Amino acid sequence: MSTENDENSKIKQSEINVFKKFLKKYFVAGLFVILPLWLTFVVILIVFDWTSGFSMPYLLPIFKFFIADKSWVYVLAKISSFFLTILIISLVGFLTTKLIGKKLVSLIEDLFAKIPLFGSIYLSLKKLFSFFSNNDKSLNFQKVVFIPFPNKECYCVAFSTGEKIINNEKYISVFMPTTPNPTTGFLMLIKEKDIIESDYTVEEGIQYIISAGIISPVCKTGLKVEFLEKENVNI
Repeated sequence: MSTENDENSKIKQSEINVFKKFLKKYFVAGLFVILPLWLTFVVILIVFDWTSGFSMPYLLPIFKFFIADKSWVYVLAKISSFFLTILIISLVGFLTTKLIGKKLVSLIEDLFAKIPLFGSIYLSLKKLFSFFSNNDKSLNFQKVVFIPFPNKECYCVAFSTGEKIINNEKYISVFMPTTPNPTTGFLMLIKEKDIIESDYTVEEGIQYIISAGIISPVCKTGLKVEFLEKENVNI
């Protein structure tokens, strides 16, 4: 009787272990599928709520004035506010690209810059958003390169911004962003012979840095062969 109970106990324990392995394997697999979708949905909801909330306080009373106060009026006003905000932002963008709009923005920026604390906050935020804008000519990122940092055994992703001649030798000025916040980093001058060029676009380089290397573009120029050639290693 005792032997039979032991066998039944072993069978139950084996079934429990199988169930645990099954749950662990497929739960983790499902989690990695659901989490990105859920987080994307949450981000979309946050953006939608923020964007629609911009003009919602002004649009909702108008809807209530012309339409009876029903539950769907709020939803209609919310959706309409979202598209109205998109239209307003686009209109502001259109006007600020024109000569009069540029002068007005420049005047406002000058006024903000003169206000203690608020001026520095505004200018810092402007630089932050300008980093992701192709209109910021001060950044002038030309291409993505790999530079030896912090030593010759390691390479980091950086953006070349220009060239300098120092002691009759050509140096490349590069900006190496930090991960995952690419708005800060180091400006360095690296000898041209120590730099490895890539065929990544600037957008791919930024994506690679922000994702901490998880999203890795495919380098089509034979990076491994080029690296070995620079280190004089026979393959």
